[in-house]
Amino acid sequence: MSSANTSPPGNCKFAIPKKGRLYEKVAAMLKGSGIDYHREPRLDVALCNGLPLTIIFLPASDIAQYVGEGNVDIGVTGWDVVQESLVDVDRILDLGFGKCKLCVQAPVANNITDVSTLAGGRIVTSFPELSKKFFASLDAEKGVETKVKFVGGSVEAACGLGLADAVVDLVETGTTMRAAGLEVVSDILSTEVRWKCYECSVHLWRYYSEYEIDFFFGVNVTHQYNRPSSLPIRNQNTKILWTF
Repeated sequence: MSSANTSPPGNCKFAIPKKGRLYEKVAAMLKGSGIDYHREPRLDVALCNGLPLTIIFLPASDIAQYVGEGNVDIGVTGWDVVQESLVDVDRILDLGFGKCKLCVQAPVANNITDVSTLAGGRIVTSFPELSKKFFASLDAEKGVETKVKFVGGSVEAACGLGLADAVVDLVETGTTMRAAGLEVVSDILSTEVRWKCYECSVHLWRYYSEYEIDFFFGVNVTHQYNRPSSLPIRNQNTKILWTF
């Protein structure tokens, strides 16, 4: 007997955020596309009715890594997470929600208008790879080394507590940033929901040929991403990723 938290052999494994607003958005889109599944309490795997598809519920910050390494076939997560995870995926389709920016933020009271003045200082963030990449060129110009420290949450509190000179964090409406007495000094990355693909998927084309449905969310991806004629359908690994 197989474990409850596994996917049947041959099923396409689709990772979605396990909670929060992103989960609610994706779940609504799946429902609107006629994809029906039942999730047992405390389990992170759900089988779909009538389709060889398994829904995998994961933290949004982990999905890019799972897809990039081939542990799941399809995923939805943020473009910022993809970049931070250093995985190689191709952009397929924008899905039109979850728009925000990854920004360098500093205390309003410090009146910092030139981000290069922060080079060599202390940066706190949940995105250390993107932060190091951003400050690398500024460090090289000034001959300094910016100290980037990772924290898992409440990034905006770091400056007020004396832990950082500035932070790198996501900004959607800016309400949390302003409440913490911070302002944007520089943008690093814009992010929204996008569909990403690492390799052409055997499961993707199987859904078209066998089930004749517009693949997930009612989107006809054949208009966005055409399988090369030289690519054998049945011999390809599946690594597809939607991102925010």
